[in-house]
Amino acid sequence: MNSNYEIYIFGSAILFFLIIVFLYIRKISNPQELKVKIESLQDPLESANLINEDNSNASLDEDDIQTEQDQELVIFNLISSDKSFFSISQLFGFLSNYGAKLNNGFFSFYDEKNNEKFRIINALKPGTFDNETETFAIVLVSDLAKVDHPLLTVKSMIDIAAIFSENFHSSMCNQDRTPITKQMISHIESKAQEIERIRKLPVNSLDKE
Repeated sequence: MNSNYEIYIFGSAILFFLIIVFLYIRKISNPQELKVKIESLQDPLESANLINEDNSNASLDEDDIQTEQDQELVIFNLISSDKSFFSISQLFGFLSNYGAKLNNGFFSFYDEKNNEKFRIINALKPGTFDNETETFAIVLVSDLAKVDHPLLTVKSMIDIAAIFSENFHSSMCNQDRTPITKQMISHIESKAQEIERIRKLPVNSLDKE
């Protein structure tokens, strides 16, 4: 009886020892765990110091702005496809060649009466341009409520934006930085046509509406 008990104790000790050895070998044989810190990647446009395009003060001088209800803003973003900086000298040359004038750090396009049709600003704060500017996004903005020919202004903006996008390998987007579609352009042009139509209505007709 004692012999069987001793064999049981001895066997249990051996089994326990083997379990300990197995666990130790398993621990040292596994590769050391790597601690990986996962961080969410931000869109460069989200993390950059962007101008708030929805704020009219970012694009128009205080002396020029109307109340928000009276404004009819049209905004196009032109964003470098790979988020690399535009060549500022080439950007200056391009805009100058197409008739833009640099005033107070902004590029402006004017009509035949020398009234501003639309403005081009730097999408990154402070929104202005100089010879040292580094930017991968610009903004075309116009208040259709103030220009003489809203539809022509929109078409001019689209033409400049399309040519710029082709030459500077950039994407043309709306004010929410969503790629522009033909349907969006048609909607903007219809909006400009409606503004012109309302202007041509007699004052009495406007009162009735």
